[in-house]
Amino acid sequence: MFPMNLQQMGALRPLTLLAATAALGVVAMGQDVSGEGLAKPLGAVTADDLLDGVGIEQHLEAMLPLDASFLGAGGDEVALGDYFDGERPTILTLNYVDCPQLCSMQLSKLTEAMAAIDLNLGEDYRVLTVSIDPRDTPEKAAGSEERYLSDYVFVSDKLDITRPDPAGGWSYLVGDKLEIDRVATAAGFSYRWVESQGEYAHQAATILCSPSGQITRYLDGTFVPPETLRTALLEAGEGKIGTLFENAFLNCLIFDSTTGQYTTDAIMLLKIAAALTAMSVAGGVFFLRRGEAQQGPQEAPAAGALGGDPSN
Repeated sequence: MFPMNLQQMGALRPLTLLAATAALGVVAMGQDVSGEGLAKPLGAVTADDLLDGVGIEQHLEAMLPLDASFLGAGGDEVALGDYFDGERPTILTLNYVDCPQLCSMQLSKLTEAMAAIDLNLGEDYRVLTVSIDPRDTPEKAAGSEERYLSDYVFVSDKLDITRPDPAGGWSYLVGDKLEIDRVATAAGFSYRWVESQGEYAHQAATILCSPSGQITRYLDGTFVPPETLRTALLEAGEGKIGTLFENAFLNCLIFDSTTGQYTTDAIMLLKIAAALTAMSVAGGVFFLRRGEAQQGPQEAPAAGALGGDPSN
């Protein structure tokens, strides 16, 4: 069964892993969360148990293993590099279809942010989700693709934003554990299977990658502000998307990892302002001298005009 869709989740707030763990507090009270009708022993699983060996280490500028082999939603064998065309940035996420809550929360919130920006999925950028569960099948992947593409169109329509057809813009890949772990290791994404719960413990991260497959930015958590996502996409796009001014302005921004947002670099702004001032002054002096040079020959008195004929 797939998790609830975006329309049903409107009232839910984003959760971090700790919040998701808190939601699993029923385990500590001996409640059944497996659906098998057998209650877990009191205190069998704690927050520390779920967090052990789980985390995200940022590997900025690392290259993804583009030769990693997976199956696409259509069952065809693909390489990770097939999704990096040298022209568009890619949003990478690591999730799995049967995740009870965190994955659907993350991807639904990501979809909302994508729908709120003026960059178009498929045309300006793409999304690539790699399943961390080797049991996921192409059929399950196809269902997830269809769900999130539909949600993207649904939210865009609600915002009265006309979009080109996003088909093919979001790809969900499945594969064996060896290939999954190659991508996870390159991305610094540590996760593990919790046997007692029958699910994976992991964190949520939206990973921005350049058109060539290099990691450029991590946006942690389930909630990504639309303006932050847009800026991260421009940054990852390496000047291939967005306007010339927007890409120039990126030099004035720094990413604050504590807030997960971009802030203005005051020193860089001062440098740019100083450079513009110098250019303005230099331009003024140039045109002033040019004007003086053009006026000089016109204002010079003709020979003998003032003193008459010097021979008389």
